[in-house]
Amino acid sequence: MKKNFTLLYVEDDPIVQENFTEIFKTYFNTVLTTDNGNEAFDIYEKNSIDVAILDISIKGINGISLATKIRKNDSKTPILMISAYSDREKLLKAVNLHLSGYLVKPVALEELERNLNKILKELENTQLIPLKHNFFWNAQESLIIYSEEKLKITKNEKTIIELLLKNKNSYMSALKIQEEIFPLGGDNAKQNNIVQLLSRLKKKIIKKYEIEDYFIENCYGLGYRVVISN
Repeated sequence: MKKNFTLLYVEDDPIVQENFTEIFKTYFNTVLTTDNGNEAFDIYEKNSIDVAILDISIKGINGISLATKIRKNDSKTPILMISAYSDREKLLKAVNLHLSGYLVKPVALEELERNLNKILKELENTQLIPLKHNFFWNAQESLIIYSEEKLKITKNEKTIIELLLKNKNSYMSALKIQEEIFPLGGDNAKQNNIVQLLSRLKKKIIKKYEIEDYFIENCYGLGYRVVISN
């Protein structure tokens, strides 16, 4: 199933690049490609890259040098290296680059898919924020998850939850929420809409899952806050 992540794929063999790109498009929402290491780093700096798949032998700077440049300020982005068998000596230089894995050409589809699924699972886990009462917030997809089920919520509900998470260490009044969502100003009706919207969200969740409480606290005189689970 395609995930809402962006892949940087660097390969200088046009046929291999085309064939693998079609495979990657079934896994990633966005696939950015190039055959040049220097261009790849420029793409990396200008885009939000979630995964990088690099061939060692490419134009410009090679895959090891490219991974080294990425790792100078980024220790988290998963990097999967692809190499020819003759490049195995070069891989010894990549020990400190914390690669998510490496594949030797010709790459077996089963091995590629196993590595991709492992990386995507790890990415999804890092995107999950644990909330009170066994709820999770999927930051990548802006979704509530409960008992491994994704709960459909409205655009306004997403906006409010993201705002409360951004200010998770403090309460926010309905007026403050309204001012943040409607920065050009509003009236009491909009403030009341915030209260009603949060009330409807709570009722929807409690009714659906037959539970007594959820992850947003409402403290009289202070306002609302999302409670993160420790």
